[in-house]
Amino acid sequence: MATFTFWWSIISTIISLILMYVAIWQYLEGKNAKKRQKAQVKIWMQDALGISEGLKIVLTNGLTDKFSTPRDVANAIWGIQSSAFALYQSLYEERCITEEEYIERQKKIFERLEERHEQQDQSIAPDTISPNQTHVPPSSS
Repeated sequence: MATFTFWWSIISTIISLILMYVAIWQYLEGKNAKKRQKAQVKIWMQDALGISEGLKIVLTNGLTDKFSTPRDVANAIWGIQSSAFALYQSLYEERCITEEEYIERQKKIFERLEERHEQQDQSIAPDTISPNQTHVPPSSS
């Protein structure tokens, strides 16, 4: 009976050490996840602040007639829209998809961009571009 008790104490000690290790690991993982979440929230706050400030500038410039054409207004709003879309995409990815799905989507997007780039390179021959044509949209100034 003494040997059974001895072996049982050894086995229970080993099991308790394993469970303690798992508990510590879960605690540290939870702490790291909380840090990542706080960092992500800070990024979202900065994105939202950027959108807010951009809208204030558009409003101020609109009220003081600093926009010379509707194209200027469109360019200003286009810049703000890209920030809003980046914030939306970040929130969507955090809430709705896993990291593996995100990586797969990014690979697909990159492949599509590469295909489009190759198609554009093939469709535009260097001798068909006139000196007046540009590939860059005109500046807003």
